[in-house]
Amino acid sequence: MKSILFAPVLKSEHWTSIDLQQLNILEALEKHHPELSVSILDLPEQWANIPMGRRLLRDFYYPALIRSECAQRSHLLHIGDHSYGHLCRSHQPCVINCNDLHHLVSPDLRGVSLWRWRQRVQQLHHASRVLTISEHLAVEVKEHLKLSDEQVTALPSGIDTDVFQTHSNSLDQALALLPELAGVRQNHYLVTNIGTNIPRKNIPTLLRALHNLINHYRVPVKLLKAGPALASSHHAALIDELNLVDHVIDLGALPAPKVAALCHLSHALSFPSLYEGFGRPTIEAQACSLPCVLSDSSCMKEVGGDAALYHAPLDFECLASHLHSCLTNDDHRRVLIRRGLENAKRFSWEKYAQKLVQVYSELW
Repeated sequence: MKSILFAPVLKSEHWTSIDLQQLNILEALEKHHPELSVSILDLPEQWANIPMGRRLLRDFYYPALIRSECAQRSHLLHIGDHSYGHLCRSHQPCVINCNDLHHLVSPDLRGVSLWRWRQRVQQLHHASRVLTISEHLAVEVKEHLKLSDEQVTALPSGIDTDVFQTHSNSLDQALALLPELAGVRQNHYLVTNIGTNIPRKNIPTLLRALHNLINHYRVPVKLLKAGPALASSHHAALIDELNLVDHVIDLGALPAPKVAALCHLSHALSFPSLYEGFGRPTIEAQACSLPCVLSDSSCMKEVGGDAALYHAPLDFECLASHLHSCLTNDDHRRVLIRRGLENAKRFSWEKYAQKLVQVYSELW
């Protein structure tokens, strides 16, 4: 049996969600398929600190390293992210994870950076198999990159059930991890948002919905933000304009146990993204009995199922109405919690690993 040569993205990219995804994949393979031989390519990351170093590492050194490794031993190459699609030309057979195509659909990059990204992603047609994290993304990949059905396999992410789960003392454990929220929770409903502040995350719609909750519905509510701070972002001006400074609590980047604790302490998750490849916060929140209000965009309904409420991406009034229902309607809340717990069961890293090994076997 051939060994797997895993090619991760550079740590210096600082792509937290991709780093976590890669770690989860490797841990799932080790736990559920220990018979596999998996080697992880190690790169001289210190080069990234010199001018043009990261580009030299990614675009020139990395392909040469793969060719060298595969010349010495028979490998199946597994590339961690579509942004490294140029590596598909370095060795066959290879599989590559595609986590989103947002720079084709709603790009944040501009100019030369966008052109280079698209050039790398166009190389996915050299892959033996492209693994997308949702069915919606599989359709996009085939449409935008002109790939055949045989080249693309939808392989949804899993969930760490050791961390994201509900049990009888979940609330007490959550308060022990985030004691600073104990007092806030006594007097306010808590709405959580998890992720970055880039444009496609649609933070302005959430802020306007928060303003509507406070001023129209007269709900005592705080927005808890896990990830880069809103107060120091380009959204600060809108926060000031809407007089929300005292209603937004920035928690910074949180490790997975504290993200789970945040979900247990909150009353609703708002995830109003304009585009997602999968939307991991949804299933993690549902596994922690947290009702979810999602935008009706990209793959959100595929992932959230009938266990979430949906709004048109820019409709802040509908978002506010749904959040109000989650916060104040106990019967509706119980239904969403029950459905959410069932929906989250559809996603596991064990299922992911089984299907991934099946793909490997088809290419060996």
